[in-house]
Amino acid sequence: MEMQELTIFQQPEEIIQPFAISCVGEVVVVCAKEHTLVLRLRYRHVVEDGAICYELSRIKCSNARPTGALVAREDTLYNASNVEQRKKIMLDQTFFPNIAKVYICNVQSWISPVGIFKNNAHDHLIANLTNMGQLTIYRLEERWQTGWNTYLDISDTWQSHIYDQHQIDTFEELQIMVDEMTITCFSWESVIYQHTVRFAFGTKSGKIALCHLEPNCPKIDHVHQEEEAARIIRYVAVQGQRHFLLVGLESGRLGVYRFGEDTNSRQIAYCAEYVATYLEEDISISALECEVERKANGEELLLILVVKGTYLLALEAAFDGTLLGSVTLNMENFMVTGLQQVCERSYIVTTMPGKIFHIYVNGSRSRTGMQIAVQEVKTDLNVASYALYGVAASRTRSGWFFLGYPSRRFDHLTLRTPTCISFCRFNQQDALKILLQNNTHKLDNYHDAVEMVRFHGNKNFDTLKPLEDLVLVLSLDEQSMYQLKLQLIQLSAKISYQTKRSKAITENLHIQHQYICRLIEVINACRVVYWLADLFTNRTVLDPLQQSALRCLRNFIRSIAHEQCMGDFGYLLANLQPVLHEVLENTDNIHTPDIMHEVCSFCDAPIPADSLCCPEKHQVFRCVLTKIQITLESNEVTCDMCQRYSMQSELLDTIFEHDTAIVDYHKCCICDAPFKEIQNV
Repeated sequence: MEMQELTIFQQPEEIIQPFAISCVGEVVVVCAKEHTLVLRLRYRHVVEDGAICYELSRIKCSNARPTGALVAREDTLYNASNVEQRKKIMLDQTFFPNIAKVYICNVQSWISPVGIFKNNAHDHLIANLTNMGQLTIYRLEERWQTGWNTYLDISDTWQSHIYDQHQIDTFEELQIMVDEMTITCFSWESVIYQHTVRFAFGTKSGKIALCHLEPNCPKIDHVHQEEEAARIIRYVAVQGQRHFLLVGLESGRLGVYRFGEDTNSRQIAYCAEYVATYLEEDISISALECEVERKANGEELLLILVVKGTYLLALEAAFDGTLLGSVTLNMENFMVTGLQQVCERSYIVTTMPGKIFHIYVNGSRSRTGMQIAVQEVKTDLNVASYALYGVAASRTRSGWFFLGYPSRRFDHLTLRTPTCISFCRFNQQDALKILLQNNTHKLDNYHDAVEMVRFHGNKNFDTLKPLEDLVLVLSLDEQSMYQLKLQLIQLSAKISYQTKRSKAITENLHIQHQYICRLIEVINACRVVYWLADLFTNRTVLDPLQQSALRCLRNFIRSIAHEQCMGDFGYLLANLQPVLHEVLENTDNIHTPDIMHEVCSFCDAPIPADSLCCPEKHQVFRCVLTKIQITLESNEVTCDMCQRYSMQSELLDTIFEHDTAIVDYHKCCICDAPFKEIQNV
């Protein structure tokens, strides 16, 4: 097993002391002392400088001091306290944060699971916790997508839930309220099965709050009291059942709860049920992972992995809390800093000295009993100079990110950019193989693998050989469109490589790239035309917008059908042209009398009914899905990757009648990426 470094994201000197990295979907989140770094994959077909398609943004650590909202006279309380109490006041900056010189830093940041917003599956929220107990949720700024704005202040909601603004007169009461108000940990639900989205957080006093995310407002459903403070929480969602909450307590023990809606009572109440407590009171838990296994025989269990210092502990437990097996592994490297799942029961483990291991957890019912198989992973990372502080993997596990920080002051120039994120490929998770075996024939959940193939192919053309050797036979099915999309990837890699080497080759590659895009568009157009023809057969009348789409799509198909077949991919159009003529023959008899005649936006000349542009051949902005003209007054709706235009979603809803079976009209037919609408100011 090998990890090969492809590139490094180096951060400036104000980004120091990184300590955690995570990835959900196509977004990587790195926690440093005063900043949260967010790397978002913004895949582009044409990258002329050969750079990787990840964009960086930052979230500055919040300066809010939630315990400062407690109403108390600091001088009176201090004068009335004894020596031990005064020591606590001096050592704990959460007691009197309004008058003390406070040092505020990040504790952790958590990115939300995929699908937190119904209308935009690729949008995320990021929850950030500071050492002052301030929990804030951020959302990416919508228009320019360069900064993060406060979406919700969870600490403010929690304060209004537990505190009535009464005067605090004693140190004992102050300590109780400070512990109640100081949030120590947080977790989103692991998978979103239904909206509204749920999350949980714990406090210094031992309270665990279960909440759900109503629009622009968090709602606290249930508050459970633990005996000690929670230091780490993992919210494990189980489809169709009550969920699990794994709580790493301050003593090092692991508490397990089930919670959800109690359907036995007349009024559906939110409740929590204690299941079990595992592990001894020793080292605190630093990381926690959990898998839900449902076997063919109906058996259901949890596989829990716990990190304690240099030790990795694995537990198998039934849903009722019965411990089925456990095993402990000493990694013998101080200390374990990263734990990332590869697939079922398989994980990558990183240690601070730079050792990387692949582990596999055998089940308790296996022939040898519960065991952890370990294999060291070879790597070309510069672990002699950098300590590893974490590992994360992209959605398909084709891209791997290692968080490094100098382990010694070896080079003053490197110390100007100390924090580095290494982007690597794993030879056990080949991106091209993943794409070739993708049976969905869609790229929307595979853009990380696409970027890995493009970026690696830019450096090594041999990796693109399987794509070049593909035998393409086009029809009107999704598989044909997908095969063409794979060709766009290898063309994109070659364009990146040739841009600064040969202008003639680059221009030829651009022409081929546009040619493939048009083939994808015309296949999609044929599918939509046949769908509209079926509608007409069933009802003998179409909506005016549907008539307009039918006319424009037929014009587009006709223009492609009469094109000359040229270039390296000309044979594809030659094979497809008989199919295009057949589509036109089968649908030309459908009349479109109710359409609005189009006018050129440039010269105001009428556009002929059998043409896509005016007689002067001026460019016309058209929807990539329907080929209907888009007026200059309309809101801008574009694909984030290829910048092609779309109509507004309300108009597409009318045309496609909310039916996404044939065409998912919320996404670009070329990129499978969602359209983004920008409101006109």
